[in-house]
Amino acid sequence: MKHLASLALVLACACSGSSTSSPGPASGSSSPTPPSPPPPDPTTEPGAGQLDITKLGQPCGEGGTCSPGTECVKYYGIAGPRGPQFSSCEIPCGDKTACPTGTHCATVADGPGAVCRPH
Repeated sequence: MKHLASLALVLACACSGSSTSSPGPASGSSSPTPPSPPPPDPTTEPGAGQLDITKLGQPCGEGGTCSPGTECVKYYGIAGPRGPQFSSCEIPCGDKTACPTGTHCATVADGPGAVCRPH
């Protein structure tokens, strides 16, 4: 009986010691796993809830809706206030507002003014 108690103690110690050790590399594997790629840039790669720069300058949706990161800008064309009013999905820019990656600030004189445009 005393031997069984000693054997149980040895087994308990052996099991608890093995649970804290870290596993070594898999057999046949000599190099570490490469790091994961960085997350996509939300300003250049379209996706759910991300800015899609290909949508810049497109007409606003019904009720003035635009894709995330853009706003509906209303303006008059070359005819001025006597002509029709237009609207497009834009990112206004200027001295105090920079454009997101992949775009630059451009002024569309007969359009929405200073807005971000793809390079």
